[in-house]
Amino acid sequence: MKYYMDIFKVLFCEIDKIDGDMPVRDGTKKPLIGVIDDGTKTVRFVIYEAENSAELATHHLDKQEVFPQEGWCEQDPLEIIHNIRVCAETAIAKLPELGYSREDIVALGITNQRETTIAWDRLTGEPLHPAIAWNDIRTDSTVDAILAKIPDRNKNYLKNISGLPISPYFSALKMRWLKDNVKAVKKASREKRLLFGTVDTWIVWTLTGGPLGGLHITDVTNASRTLLMNLETLNWDPMLLRLFGIHRDCLPTIKSSSEVYGTVKDGSVLNGITISGILGNQQAALVGQNCTTAGQAKNTYRSGCFLLYNTGTRRVHSTHGLITTLAYKLGPEAEPVYALEGSIAVAGGAMKFLRDNLRLLQHVAHDTEHIAAQVFSTGDVYFVPAFSGLYAPYWRKDARGIICGLTAFTTKNHIIRAALEAVCFQTRDILEAMNKDCGMPLHKLHVDGRMTANTLLMQLQADLIGIPVLKADSTWDMSALGVAVVAGMAAKVWNMDSWRSVQGRTHTYLPTTTHDDRDARYTKWKMAVQRSLGWATTKKSITMTGQSRLDDRHHIDSRRISIFEAIDHVENRRNSILECNFDSNNDGTIAYEELLKYAARKFSLINTSKVPIVERTILDDAEFFMNKKECDYGTCECCSAEKKLQTNWESIEQIIDNDPEIIFDSDNFAIVVEPIKDKSKGPERKVNGNLKKSLSSSNLTFCKAISEKLLDSP
Repeated sequence: MKYYMDIFKVLFCEIDKIDGDMPVRDGTKKPLIGVIDDGTKTVRFVIYEAENSAELATHHLDKQEVFPQEGWCEQDPLEIIHNIRVCAETAIAKLPELGYSREDIVALGITNQRETTIAWDRLTGEPLHPAIAWNDIRTDSTVDAILAKIPDRNKNYLKNISGLPISPYFSALKMRWLKDNVKAVKKASREKRLLFGTVDTWIVWTLTGGPLGGLHITDVTNASRTLLMNLETLNWDPMLLRLFGIHRDCLPTIKSSSEVYGTVKDGSVLNGITISGILGNQQAALVGQNCTTAGQAKNTYRSGCFLLYNTGTRRVHSTHGLITTLAYKLGPEAEPVYALEGSIAVAGGAMKFLRDNLRLLQHVAHDTEHIAAQVFSTGDVYFVPAFSGLYAPYWRKDARGIICGLTAFTTKNHIIRAALEAVCFQTRDILEAMNKDCGMPLHKLHVDGRMTANTLLMQLQADLIGIPVLKADSTWDMSALGVAVVAGMAAKVWNMDSWRSVQGRTHTYLPTTTHDDRDARYTKWKMAVQRSLGWATTKKSITMTGQSRLDDRHHIDSRRISIFEAIDHVENRRNSILECNFDSNNDGTIAYEELLKYAARKFSLINTSKVPIVERTILDDAEFFMNKKECDYGTCECCSAEKKLQTNWESIEQIIDNDPEIIFDSDNFAIVVEPIKDKSKGPERKVNGNLKKSLSSSNLTFCKAISEKLLDSP
């Protein structure tokens, strides 16, 4: 019997060795890393063995996107958390049959859709508004308003600080929109209960305790997508915070991409696991593709398309429409690594448009390649999928989608093939810009994402850019793998140096067209792009430009009329919308000017001063702040405290928060509502209808004192 048992053991071991799906090879276990991957449309939980790029166990759930209006896109933050917990439970439940248990998970990494913005209540943990997705363009008017105050309406005015153009794409504009348009957000901000963050911040805060001590943090890659972080100091920039009106207390603390942040404390299956890695999904894909050396690049094909070019520790400020972003920072003391990025708003989304809107196909993954392969060209048809404007390198939010070059012989096959080529042409747009910015043409392009399963698309990409395209064989999604690497590195179970030397198996697509042919087709594409520009027009923001539009047909020139002409116009057009109690000692102009000067920071209905009021803004000091270095922000070790830039943010924020609110009562009289005061800081002032007071000379003096203090602040 013992003889047969020994034979059985030998046979069992041999079977175990040749079973590639079974991770336990020699009876020893490797540590496991769990990954939360929140994408635009799905939430995944993936488990990896340390230093093994193959997915051990995974589960995903789709999430609902809501489109309240044209160009708006929202998600439910609570659904994101729910899906994470369900996916984690399901994936972890698969571990016992693979020879592992939940206790073998030693680290947790988080990778997320970037720029998607969430506002929530610090005390209750409840979202104050649905998450505004990265591809939402509701902030068009806010962008116009900001540009109206920028010299020459230059959308690249802030790129030297943040690396980003002023675009609806980035989180600062979404935060500003929420503060301007959502009452719950306004109230929470006034009462110091407001927290802002990208999706990674929301996930970490919720998992680590939420209202009961949750960590309000983000990493440098996500912070670099907000339009609020200084690329040099890797901290929130004072000028940008003041320009967009975002309080520093609302924002998370910026951390590196690989360090131990804390442990999960939400009572779920993940409870007690250490969180040690955070990366935006495209930066995570860069690490997952092993593009960790300067000069390497990767492209991810999803709903959108994102091409990142590693520039090492050197910040390259693009002059050809690209953005400068953080690639990663592997530890608190590590040097940051930067990248140039080109973002394409619509890639896989164009295929879904052909399926859902035009009904040209039924199944995106199968039909797209099958139908497009039935024709040998697009028949000179070009499709520009600028459904919500064009991102890099054009940054034209007024662009809209077009299909041009149609003839009587055009079929749906040609249109579908043109949609595939549009993804490739947009990628070439970005590569052309990168070549001009870096002066070093790319020699190969690493690719990942769901769309890379389409072999026709990959071959078209190689043909239209003229360089080899390399697709990893191990997995289509490199984002989860990339953040698993940095999380394992912080947990000391994944060696980053050995990872850099690993060369996984890839499938290579080589160009098969001539240089002249690809250039001729690219020239036609540029012609199609030009025809897509200028279709959309948006109204300028009244609140932030300081201009008045009392109705759609009449516009008051606020710099040329007097107070009495303005009031007469308002009375005639809107039946006395605005009335003021003037001081009996003068004709009313001075009192009204005091009100306007106080309220200029929030809104300006009519500027009636006979002598133009010079309104000082942060842009007056723009050049001063742009020329500041790390020493001046107080983050260096080389300067004494006396030489560092001293800015008392606490006093400035206190002044702003304690401003009385100017509103108009039912009789259209201007009134002041005092803010709620903390009992510990002085006598309590009740805020109710009985204590609302009409503007008197004493109130105006108070307003004047506040405004002068602000105007004289650093």
